[in-house]
Amino acid sequence: MKDYNRIYFDYNATTPVHPDVVKIMDEYYLQKFGNAGSAHSDGLAAYEGISWARNMCAQFLNCKSEEIIFTSGGSEADNLAIQGRLFKYHEEHPNITPHLIISNIEHPAVFETAKFMERQGFEVTYLQVDSNGSISPQQIQEAIRENTALISIMYANNEIGTINPIEEIGKVARKAGIMFHTDAVQAFTKVKIDVQKENIDMLSVSAHKFYGPKGVGFLYIRNDPNTEKNVSTARKYLRPLMYGGSQEFNMRPATENIPGVIGMAKAVEIAQSDFDDEYTRLRNFRDYLISHILKEIPETKLNGSWKNRLPHNVNICFQDIYAYDLMVKLDMAGVACSVGAACHAGDTNPSRVLLGIGLTPDEAAGSLRFSLGRWTEKEHVDKLLSLLDKYIPQMRKNNK
Repeated sequence: MKDYNRIYFDYNATTPVHPDVVKIMDEYYLQKFGNAGSAHSDGLAAYEGISWARNMCAQFLNCKSEEIIFTSGGSEADNLAIQGRLFKYHEEHPNITPHLIISNIEHPAVFETAKFMERQGFEVTYLQVDSNGSISPQQIQEAIRENTALISIMYANNEIGTINPIEEIGKVARKAGIMFHTDAVQAFTKVKIDVQKENIDMLSVSAHKFYGPKGVGFLYIRNDPNTEKNVSTARKYLRPLMYGGSQEFNMRPATENIPGVIGMAKAVEIAQSDFDDEYTRLRNFRDYLISHILKEIPETKLNGSWKNRLPHNVNICFQDIYAYDLMVKLDMAGVACSVGAACHAGDTNPSRVLLGIGLTPDEAAGSLRFSLGRWTEKEHVDKLLSLLDKYIPQMRKNNK
């Protein structure tokens, strides 16, 4: 991040837009600004751009371009998947109350949508994760009912970084003939995802988590295998949230956010270009940070799985520390980190995710998240460690 003089450890919350993304977005704001629905040359240039973007996003997931529905971000994609599927199922089976299965530590975009669907009379099962924050395929199998319309389990948790056994969960869902959705907002471009191999029917993405612009994302929705090429069958499985024009295969009306979509696709292209090197670099920094904290600072523990974890996520419980106070001290020293998810940073209640993996309210209140990214350097990690070594003994002494 050129000319940025702070140290940023909150890449889980959002990422800076990559300079190459800004450059190509400027081109579509200022030159190729046409409406993709227009029949003239300017409209065709915009249409070609959005087609390139759809192909680029599809390549990363090993799916077809017509299976990508562009949205305003991950939250809309989650809502479209959950509301769209349950309402569609109810339309097809009016005498059956649809049933949804999720985990108890899903992102609010899924968790609160499930709560909303319950208020509409639908049935929801909230599965308890284990101490690492993971759901097992056996739990899914045991929760399935005759009226189960959808299973929605996040690919990786946004607070603790634990990666779920998605392929195995997908196998259970596919065998039972139930659609499987995963919120992959934190995982997309951080780990390799193959929707065919992993039996994923729907998947949500948000661009601002991987150096793209805010306000754009997409929902992958598996096509009916019997459908002719270049035709989307999304409406076969989902009821739209909005009605209007025929954009996005009749799933999302409104003139497309073409600069945003192009920027997101460019960010995907960049992620693909150096995926292996960046994955290894971040994982090494992550392990270096975790091991030094656990070794050098007494009464600390890692929240979530170390083995099955996103390469850039570190979430640590510091005993006898109020994490919000520590975050403020670090902020004043020029280091940005997080006490939880950015979507509810103003909430003073203990994290639902941390309580869900078995932490006490005090342990949850003492937990801090550090997330690394493309512009993280070893000197930044060392600076953070030196500040933690300085502040934590002082704070513990003052708290006694």
